[in-house]
Amino acid sequence: MSAFEYSRLNNDYITYNELINCFNWDILGYSSEERPILSAELGTGDKSICIWAGMHGNETTGLHIILELVEMFHKKQLDLKGYTLYIIPIINPDAYIRNTRRNGMGVDMNRDFRSFQTVESAKLIGWIKMIDPVLCFNLHDQRTIFHVLTHAAYTSLLVPSSDPERTLTPIRRGLMNQIGNALASMDISLEGIGRYTDEFYPTAVGDYLMTQNIPNVLIESGVSSGDMQRAYAREFSVDFIRAMLFSSQDHCDLYDLLPLNEQGQLEWVFTDVLYAHMRVDVAVKRVVAMNGHQKAEIYVVDDIGDLSSRPRLYEIIGSAMGISDVLTVDRPVTGIFGTVVFEQGQLVIGNLPE
Repeated sequence: MSAFEYSRLNNDYITYNELINCFNWDILGYSSEERPILSAELGTGDKSICIWAGMHGNETTGLHIILELVEMFHKKQLDLKGYTLYIIPIINPDAYIRNTRRNGMGVDMNRDFRSFQTVESAKLIGWIKMIDPVLCFNLHDQRTIFHVLTHAAYTSLLVPSSDPERTLTPIRRGLMNQIGNALASMDISLEGIGRYTDEFYPTAVGDYLMTQNIPNVLIESGVSSGDMQRAYAREFSVDFIRAMLFSSQDHCDLYDLLPLNEQGQLEWVFTDVLYAHMRVDVAVKRVVAMNGHQKAEIYVVDDIGDLSSRPRLYEIIGSAMGISDVLTVDRPVTGIFGTVVFEQGQLVIGNLPE
């Protein structure tokens, strides 16, 4: 394998060509639009671990987590004693280049793990079953709407169910114990770490794997106040994966004590704004789209009204603000919000806290 320096690619968006050329990858196969699906092996141990990311092309944190693990391995900073780490940095390259959830044929591959109609899902499951891993990590991003108690959910963990009854099988219980012991060994605050719902989805990859007795853990990376770029989630996940390699399955209830994700968190909320002869709160959120190979950020109206009971990442006092432009939920925002000015969804003057 060639030398690798993740730090030179450590920016908000890595093009797929940059990813292809940054490392001596193996090619597992090709996507529905004939893009190479990249893979690699790290280490030479008897026990196999599978990690993949990029199942949804608009969820990019997992790619950065994997690339950081690759760099750590090449700098001899990653202890893989007894393990071989099998990785796929982007399993859905057609979606990645579009920054969309669905593959090139318009299918959500994470709802295709029963019929296996997409090339990508078939390649992934064939790869996993060929390797026969002792553990899998399925890396995703979660939306900014999620929070745990009074904190933004910067990471959520899940041991998926294997049936609609959410039976606590020996494999599930062992993984829960292993997660708890890993978290305990990291000696960190658990604020902002939650549990994702274990509702059974028969066509999702994690649930399907559990029906096949293949142990897997879902890691959902999220935002937190002061970290809209998910850097803290990246750091946590790298440390967590490393801790999981050497944590036991002795009984530990720390996973069970993690609070469940809740929905409803807002991003930026301007409070008590004068609008159409009313005093209302205005919530704005950022939507990311692709413009060629560049990410385009558009700000849209998330909600209007009395939002005082909703958790939020940032609050900006708007009692001195008056908005004359029409605001429509889920449409690009135009208006002067104090020192911040939006025009057709573009932030043209000022900055929002991040």
